[in-house]
Amino acid sequence: MGKDWAKELATNFALQAAVVAATILLYVLTKHPLFGVLVAIEIIGIVIIEVREGVKKHGWKGELKDVAVSLGAIVGIWLVMMVVLNTPVPLDAVVSCSMLPNIERGDMVVVQGAEPLGYCIEMTPAELEALKGPAVVTLPGGGEAEVLGSLYSYCSQVQDEACVEFAASPGAFSERRGPLEMHYSLCRRDYGGYYVETPCISSVTFRGRDYPVNYSHDTIVYQPAEGTLYSLAGDIIHRLYFVVDVDGEKYYLTKGDNNPQFDIQDYSYQYGMGNVPPGKEQYKGKVIARIPYVGYLKLFISGFFSETPYCDSHLALP
Repeated sequence: MGKDWAKELATNFALQAAVVAATILLYVLTKHPLFGVLVAIEIIGIVIIEVREGVKKHGWKGELKDVAVSLGAIVGIWLVMMVVLNTPVPLDAVVSCSMLPNIERGDMVVVQGAEPLGYCIEMTPAELEALKGPAVVTLPGGGEAEVLGSLYSYCSQVQDEACVEFAASPGAFSERRGPLEMHYSLCRRDYGGYYVETPCISSVTFRGRDYPVNYSHDTIVYQPAEGTLYSLAGDIIHRLYFVVDVDGEKYYLTKGDNNPQFDIQDYSYQYGMGNVPPGKEQYKGKVIARIPYVGYLKLFISGFFSETPYCDSHLALP
């Protein structure tokens, strides 16, 4: 019985796919990284089995020819998608929970290289450079302080009396990042019916105009610049906030729906790394569709077995 089942598994692709799908389902239900490792092992095992069976049928030369044809077909389809969708990355996998509840970790997204929808503003080169610098925080009792990244990043990693007050009354603080003034509010983090209040960005003021968080803007894909904090995670899939025009060159300010702050505000004091606004060369396109769960295949093969922060909750604006 065992041998018959093993033989059936080795020759039946539908059964192989069902085993992989069942293991992915166990991962989704339990969130245990062991099942992610098992998916990677199963995929590698299926490839080895298929190659072995192919060699048995028509030898190494025939199998290498079949593999070459298959790879050629995959590359051909990818190139056609690149041309049709006008992007070097027509498909991408979501590796984090930063876009919950609108995009899930493990989704595969379809990307189109078109101009994205977002607030459009113009800055001078000097304003763009200032945007890359530290944040200036105005304290409730008067006085100012500089922090790397943002006040939220600072208080998430370095606690002091001001951070206690910030957690309770974030709206009492003012934070400037170059020409932008960031406004915090108390948002609710929903843990499936259990709520916790936490500071988050609710709007931004630029040259006297207030721009609230807008979930109707496009979600875009970009490749972070080398040496930045997010470059450790690969492509970033976040919602566009501002399209910034600097003497004809475009830059993009983004924020994950489930993140409390902008990408440029995120800073790691442990690694001494932050983020900068991606430019046109880092922009890959906007998300036009998503396919649930399919992205897990890429995640597990790439070694992304464990969940990222905020996977157990999602952020709700006040």
